[in-house]
Amino acid sequence: MVYYIIMLFDFIKDILYEKKGDLLDNPDNHVEFQPYMLQRWMSMYSPDMAKIINLTTNRLYPIYNDKNEWYKALLTIIPKGKFKRIKYISKQKKEVKKDDDTKRIIKIIAQNKQISQREVENYIKEYNIDIKSLKLN
Repeated sequence: MVYYIIMLFDFIKDILYEKKGDLLDNPDNHVEFQPYMLQRWMSMYSPDMAKIINLTTNRLYPIYNDKNEWYKALLTIIPKGKFKRIKYISKQKKEVKKDDDTKRIIKIIAQNKQISQREVENYIKEYNIDIKSLKLN
């Protein structure tokens, strides 16, 4: 798994920055080459890169028969860029606002059951418990 991640970033580095195109010369790298993951990470490089990928390789995926064709196409289509750190864009979690009573009840339950407050929140969410109906001293 770790080797796969290292190779993924080697492919990104080659396609976006270096443009050597020699990584698939090694037969062991064919297994590690995953076009989907490459395109996903490269689309986070910039909004323009996301447009290029969406308008080209995402629409033309049926014409590429093997990984060598994918690799050559990505090398050709993707413009050479300056090195910058690609920040992974993840989905934002919805923050549920809790009033003071709810926080107090969660804290009391966590202390009473000797579990974390996060676990109590997970139980409440999983079992759809109405915390307002609980009466604690």
